[in-house]
Amino acid sequence: MRNSPRPISIASRRSQLARRQAQLIGQTLGRLNPHVCVEYKWLDTIGDLNSSSNQWSPAKEENNKDQFVSTVEKFLLDGGADIAVHSAKDLPATGCHDGLAITAIPRRGDVRDCLISKNGATCIEDLSHSATIGTNSPRRAAQMLRLRSDLQINPLRGNVETRLQRVLDDHAHDATLLACAGLRRLDLHEHLAATIDLTQILPAAGQGALAVQCRVDDHVTIRRCLPLNDSITSAAIHAEREIVCGLGANCHSPVAVLVEPIGDRGVDGFSLRVRALAPDGSKCLEFEGQASSKQLGKMTKQALASLNQRGARQIMSSPSVFNQVPTG
Repeated sequence: MRNSPRPISIASRRSQLARRQAQLIGQTLGRLNPHVCVEYKWLDTIGDLNSSSNQWSPAKEENNKDQFVSTVEKFLLDGGADIAVHSAKDLPATGCHDGLAITAIPRRGDVRDCLISKNGATCIEDLSHSATIGTNSPRRAAQMLRLRSDLQINPLRGNVETRLQRVLDDHAHDATLLACAGLRRLDLHEHLAATIDLTQILPAAGQGALAVQCRVDDHVTIRRCLPLNDSITSAAIHAEREIVCGLGANCHSPVAVLVEPIGDRGVDGFSLRVRALAPDGSKCLEFEGQASSKQLGKMTKQALASLNQRGARQIMSSPSVFNQVPTG
């Protein structure tokens, strides 16, 4: 196929992290296609606008997260851009909007969470008794409470910079958790001193990875994006998304999952770790296993069968700890 002179238009949310992630993809596409111009379309999504509100509720938060993605997807479907760049963990595990597909998942970044603490605690054990943890993530909340049932969970919304400011400069929260990958992409390396071991806090499905979306009928853009795909990361992310979907969960559920390559770029296969938790951390079902690359799909199905048979869905649907927190 002859090279097309058509510019590459990339859509993304307007937040600083979303812009940085889109620019990372754009820079790579620019190097691969030096004959074309790369353009950006920054969008104010409904979710971003709602995140600036002081009023919070669990239902509103779930809708906001969906609106982060759906606004950009609609813009892409309507032809406003050629590509949409998302954090992979934000995309619904049930699949893309009709007419769109995840064309590429580049090599994954750091999958871990990082503890941000007002008093400089470098590990969860060092937090003071009954410390207030600011987070809107049921996954993070449940795993923190599993480790420290004395901790208090309060909602904390906003972008990375807002959450840092609310913990370090305000008095509403003693600590929070942020994704290491986001801090690195924003060059906020000074806040990475307290990365949390994966034995304590497992990540969300897709954490640390980016997802590049295209229209399924845009063959020029698909051809341009395919070189961005990392087959090892892609296999891991799709397996993680299958786990979330197979548990009847989503990115707002207290479920953590990580698929990692074993050996040099997966030459020895993959490992799989899953946690399905009660929102208050009082119960936790786990699955761990290893399989060759060819058997990853089979192991994923085994994990789902095991977790579902042990009642994972019922455990995760217990009353939310966020329901105990007044709005405002």
